[in-house]
Amino acid sequence: MAQTSTNKLPLLIDRPLLRVVPLLATTSPATPEPGTGSNGVLLCDCTDNDGAILDTIFLIQRVAATTGFCNLYLSSSNTALGLSASGGVADAQFLGRISLNGSLPVGSFVLWVAPAILGPVPHSGENIGNQPPQFNALLVPSGMAIWAAWGSAAPDPNAPNIAAQGGWY
Repeated sequence: MAQTSTNKLPLLIDRPLLRVVPLLATTSPATPEPGTGSNGVLLCDCTDNDGAILDTIFLIQRVAATTGFCNLYLSSSNTALGLSASGGVADAQFLGRISLNGSLPVGSFVLWVAPAILGPVPHSGENIGNQPPQFNALLVPSGMAIWAAWGSAAPDPNAPNIAAQGGWY
């Protein structure tokens, strides 16, 4: 069984992770694939460590009546989303989208539903009927990074913040 550099079994985190970043200066085209119009923020950088597990990713409403969406990307680059520093296209793929409803008050948050996994996460949810809780999290492997970009053609001063919590391996 694979182990991390601190001799812990997989999914046992070394240290907690909580990152909150503004989406004010980000842009993302209407299509989900990153391209020349994509300018994101680095949410989780595992390009130079053993990886991470993100059990929760969420948007935080900063300005009342803001509507829109945030695209999430998995990339092998920690320097650029869309176009790399050398002018080539970065190896980035669309992961998902979080939509923000404008009727939410300031301070509200909207969760992204992470993929189902088999391993344990810090919280397990609740039983629904006779079914046990399903664990949801995003496993970020070593050598990859998670980027986020607000869905607008130009930077939006009303864009929300995005947050991720989990743990580093």
